[in-house]
Amino acid sequence: MVYKMTEEERRDLLDKIGSYKKEFEGRLSPLDPLDPERPAVFISVGGGELGDLAVTAAKGQYGGAGGGVRTVAFDRYNGFPAQDAADASEVFDMKNGDLLERYIKKYVPDPSKPHAIYMEVEMIDTHRAYKLGMDEGYKVMSTPYGPLVCMDRHATKLMFDRLRLERADWAYANNDKEVHRIAKDFGLPVIVKPVMTSSGHGTSIVKTGKELEEAYAHAVEHARGVGDEVVVERFLPGLKTMGTEITQIVVRHFNEHGKIVNSFVPPIEHRRPGATYHESWLPSAISEGAAERCKADAGRIADFMGGIGVYAVEQFVLGDEVYNNEVANRPHDTGMVTRWMLNMDEGALQLTSTLGLQINPFHLEIARQDVYGVAHVVLAPLEIKKEVKVLGWNASKLNHFQTKGVRGDFWYFGKPTAYAGRRMGMAAAFQPDLEKARRNAEIIAHLAEGCIEYGGRV
Repeated sequence: MVYKMTEEERRDLLDKIGSYKKEFEGRLSPLDPLDPERPAVFISVGGGELGDLAVTAAKGQYGGAGGGVRTVAFDRYNGFPAQDAADASEVFDMKNGDLLERYIKKYVPDPSKPHAIYMEVEMIDTHRAYKLGMDEGYKVMSTPYGPLVCMDRHATKLMFDRLRLERADWAYANNDKEVHRIAKDFGLPVIVKPVMTSSGHGTSIVKTGKELEEAYAHAVEHARGVGDEVVVERFLPGLKTMGTEITQIVVRHFNEHGKIVNSFVPPIEHRRPGATYHESWLPSAISEGAAERCKADAGRIADFMGGIGVYAVEQFVLGDEVYNNEVANRPHDTGMVTRWMLNMDEGALQLTSTLGLQINPFHLEIARQDVYGVAHVVLAPLEIKKEVKVLGWNASKLNHFQTKGVRGDFWYFGKPTAYAGRRMGMAAAFQPDLEKARRNAEIIAHLAEGCIEYGGRV
């Protein structure tokens, strides 16, 4: 199961990260050249759309197994997005540590051989992954201890405080009474989220006393991990009216001299009407000063954590002020817009860097000039009860609509089932005017939602 740390264990882990970083990075080395006779193995633990980006890049960038990179994908259900793109796949409960270890060792029996293990989701046994990396030499990326810090919102907040980074006021609670006490101290609105979560699952923006009554139970029920712990954050005044949100991606990778360095993707701006990701775009519209602060803070986090691979740091921006919010030690859902807007998308950056291959500045540059590229989520209907089969989608209808003048694209994930609000795809639009690009992406997304056909309950 997912390992639940105490506060003392969280602080102890952060105390030891410096020595862990030195030990782990000492085992890493550049990969050169790729060898089709003995391909490097890239395992995506989780095969959703973020895993699909990385697995697909192995073939698109490097020729797949024939070019020297063999891909394997794990997930909990058949038909997951990365399954048909991977060279091999397994379906099992990734929170079962014994099974996780068994299947990793099936495909990488000798951890001294070239490989990388990408933790794409939170619903895994993070402590077993840590032990495989630190005790047995497996290259769990970005680091074996990264998921213990970055998938744990409490540990993440403690890291911000240790690094003296600006962040919203927060407090930790493990029962409903404590949530009410903290909310009274902070004043409404507040944000209540599980200690372990992703993509906003279980997170509530609480504006009224009635909503507060439901927020704690909602967070515990929808947590990605186990336990009754939640984090309560003060809602920053002015964020919705004057501020914005940024995801700053840092890529740690080997340079031409064999040294691990940080490189930065341009800041990705995103908005959410509620607690979950809704739309994101490149380039961002924040000031140059704020952009530099976003990069500086994210770089300090990446340097502290170490390893190689992608770190995605969520930040609130108010003018030139930056408040750090969360960290993912992997590609991020808000970064899926990089599929259309960068020369190398975030999945390819994860694959390339974690295998020990070089990243060059061209990879990180915006590919489409003089336009904003906006990605907008495509969701299953909220009225769906429980889980239903996905029967297919009308690609011709959507393509015909886009020939009428809406400059955009649609990425269908191909998930075999849906539940209320499940992310089924991404719509993208491109315009010199940001607001027009946002409107067009929303138009395509809503049309696409009507093009997906659902059946009866699974």
